[in-house]
Amino acid sequence: MKAADAVSIVVKGKRPDTASWLRALACALMTLAPGTHCRAAEGFFTDKQPPAVRAVWPSVYAFVCEGRSGAYTASAFLVGQAPRGKRTDYYFITAGHAIEDCKEPRRYLAEDINQPRFESDGITLAPPPQRLDGVDLVYVDDAYDLAVVRITASTKRRLGAPLPVGDRCEQALRQEIYAIGFPGVGKRRSLRLSREAKRWSKGEFVGLGKAEFRGRLSTYIAASVDSLPGNSGGPVIDAKGTLVGVVVKGAANEDNGFRYDVDPRKKGDWHSFLVPCQAVLSILRRAGLLAH
Repeated sequence: MKAADAVSIVVKGKRPDTASWLRALACALMTLAPGTHCRAAEGFFTDKQPPAVRAVWPSVYAFVCEGRSGAYTASAFLVGQAPRGKRTDYYFITAGHAIEDCKEPRRYLAEDINQPRFESDGITLAPPPQRLDGVDLVYVDDAYDLAVVRITASTKRRLGAPLPVGDRCEQALRQEIYAIGFPGVGKRRSLRLSREAKRWSKGEFVGLGKAEFRGRLSTYIAASVDSLPGNSGGPVIDAKGTLVGVVVKGAANEDNGFRYDVDPRKKGDWHSFLVPCQAVLSILRRAGLLAH
């Protein structure tokens, strides 16, 4: 009998809260053993944010491409700013294909989307989410499908702090990590969610793998963090709030043009691929935001 089978037998018949606690405990114990990993906890959340997620939350925006036929949404996060008197240039990372595929006249960054009109009291009007117009492309990286974009706005605007990008993301190996973005929750019936909004999810940094995109083979982080279309371009952080990587693709399939070189015997242990922080750092340098 496998360890996972034993756990499922133990929790059968228990109250839901007890079962969840036992599963979490078993998962934590299993990750201590080399070569074993827990599957991602399915789900996307807006509340009960871990401290690291709460700190990064204001820095994550939606990239919206809006036209007459509808809107396309990806994720973006602030990585730098350059004050110029009363105006400031704000630099974000987002998905490269989101920028390249957007042929509509309206594209902008939004603090959140599909927010309720009223506060929780049902009476007070909720303030509209901040919107940043005038998205200018700075740089697109074809190997990793990431883009750097610039927004110029008033220096008085209140945005979150730029996420620092380092080169030590491997320290999060086999640890819990968090993704923040705008998943298309309506695309997965099991979630029973229809409203797209800024949400967080969790999983584990499983390991490194190779992925081929547009004929180029690169190193990616394989992760069990839950993601959906719309998460692309969003940050993934560890419990300290350090950037681990950026969501670019889910599990390989015939439609998304990716081919992965990861242990095929453990496909249940991961379903998201991240651009490693070192590659993000290199992209920022090539975009001219950091000294070489």
